[in-house]
Amino acid sequence: MINHGDATISAADGHKIRVRTWLPDDPPSGVIQVLHGLGEHIERYGRFAEAAVNRGLAVVGHNHRGHGPECDDRGYFSGQDGWAKVVADVHGVNEWSRERFADLPIVMLGHSMGSFMAESFAMHHGAYLKGMLLSASTWPSRVQLLPARLVARIESWRLGMQAESPLLMKIGFGAFNKRFRPARTEFDWLSRDEAEVDRYVADPACGGPFSSRLWVDFLGGLWEVASDHALNRIPADLPVLITGGAADPVGGDKGMSSLMMHYAQTGHGRVKIKIYSEGRHEMLNETNRDEVTRDWLDWISATIGV
Repeated sequence: MINHGDATISAADGHKIRVRTWLPDDPPSGVIQVLHGLGEHIERYGRFAEAAVNRGLAVVGHNHRGHGPECDDRGYFSGQDGWAKVVADVHGVNEWSRERFADLPIVMLGHSMGSFMAESFAMHHGAYLKGMLLSASTWPSRVQLLPARLVARIESWRLGMQAESPLLMKIGFGAFNKRFRPARTEFDWLSRDEAEVDRYVADPACGGPFSSRLWVDFLGGLWEVASDHALNRIPADLPVLITGGAADPVGGDKGMSSLMMHYAQTGHGRVKIKIYSEGRHEMLNETNRDEVTRDWLDWISATIGV
């Protein structure tokens, strides 16, 4: 039997964070803290959470600011210091988890945007983690980030912080579907499983909109983690799994391999990489998701020693 739970905690600025938990009947042997990606929400990880619970693990997650069915300001973090605030929210949920599950090891699973949040968190609070799983991640290029950040600032000034920018959407997602032409939907890049893609398309809490200010914040977050100096702030002995689909347009085999190389260059000796051939962006919703779920849970269990 799987027990579901909810709690609400307050951020420093008064923002209310709803914490979602999936719990086994017996006391868990460890905790997985999930950070979802851009334009989705934590409930999409229910299938993975149930598999984890069946392995005796608790799963904890929350919807980032500007995300989730209950959100009022869709696609908007904050008018100021948005990235710092969403990472602080991650810290708040981690702190709540450490109080709720005293002495249990916590592994952080960050998907896509959530993977960069996980790295930002680990730069400041890595000692609180027993492992970090980076799904659909990549090594961001500062050469490419520099002009994109400039455009985002201009669009935020020109249109207003909470307005959508077609130009920023094109920069952010415009090329993702190219390799999958002729595309059936705008989101074929997510998965080879058409039913999963259709489920995403039909979910009103998925796919945006995204404010121009969110792009300013997100690109600033990518800039923060995109240096060896940043990686040097992550504990060198922290176990890290870099994993995702080879055909993922966000990073794919090239982007993940580059990320792995930078972790190696910065002296991180406990980093592994697992790339799935032909897999796209959401490996937990891919045609081989059962294999992926098993692999990830095997790594998490081995990392925390259960």
